[in-house]
Amino acid sequence: MFSKRNKAHPFTSPPLLTVVIDTEEEFDWAAPFDRNSRAVKNIQHQHLAQEIFKKHAIVPTYCIDCPVVEDDTAINILKDWADQGDCLIGTHLHPWVSPPDDEEVNRVNSYAGNLPYELEKAKLSRLTDLIEKKTGRRPEVFKAGRYGAGPNTARILKQLGYRVDLSVVADTDFSHDSGPNFIDLPSQPYWFDVAGTRLLELPNSRGYDGLLARWGSFLYPRLAGAEGFRSLMAGVLVKSGLLERIPLTPEGIRAEDQKRMVRRMCAVGKNYFNYAYHSSSLMVGGAPYVKNAQALEVFLEDMESFFDFFINDMGGEPKTPLEMHDLLSG
Repeated sequence: MFSKRNKAHPFTSPPLLTVVIDTEEEFDWAAPFDRNSRAVKNIQHQHLAQEIFKKHAIVPTYCIDCPVVEDDTAINILKDWADQGDCLIGTHLHPWVSPPDDEEVNRVNSYAGNLPYELEKAKLSRLTDLIEKKTGRRPEVFKAGRYGAGPNTARILKQLGYRVDLSVVADTDFSHDSGPNFIDLPSQPYWFDVAGTRLLELPNSRGYDGLLARWGSFLYPRLAGAEGFRSLMAGVLVKSGLLERIPLTPEGIRAEDQKRMVRRMCAVGKNYFNYAYHSSSLMVGGAPYVKNAQALEVFLEDMESFFDFFINDMGGEPKTPLEMHDLLSG
């Protein structure tokens, strides 16, 4: 996968932040995957967050999938923002709604990295070309749907001209669901080598708080796994004040928890953060995290509160993934 890598890049202050939206169709997350579930009305709600981004001089990255780019209303909203310099457009591959439709639709194949090389490449190549046709810009930033990078993904990204990948979830193992295992990969940006070309990995942020936060990346996966009795250890670690893992997302994570995680991570020298959520969370009922108008209001208030904290209290700087690429290339 992305194991051929250099050491994670060391940072000094100020802390740096990218904002990445998994920009996709709204669907029932509890239902089986469905090729015909392609509604993208949630894109018409993205202005709610875009107003917050603009206030804080944040240029977010909308990684878009096939149903989004095929819908003229949806893609034109995002293209207008990109043309104005107010967002970056990347690629997000949901294989079950991306042609060619040559595989069986099931949980295993919902991770594109499980598909044969030629099929994974064909799906990503068609989607990349379609985004370029509809926006006038060839995307250079990729995030696998369901974080489903596989053994061929990096080679395909290199062949299609991508410079940055956003698929890795630090300290997380999805193999119980037939997905990738990211245990022992860095939580900070790093380069990986593909046939003589370097690609930048910007991992999804899973930070820690507690007395053992400095060693969280090593300890947490081993002490508090995702399944069985080990999951009970997560609660024990939190209640004891020893170790708590906190994803950097407004989806189910309140701003105050995000803030204390960022403070602790900066204190132990980890200064890059990747803030992420799903576009469907901005439409009431579009995702499990926002079920009513009040929940949406809290969601947006937490976004506003966190960005104000990161930029004004922590002295942090927002960057796009391509700006991170250029910064770390220097």
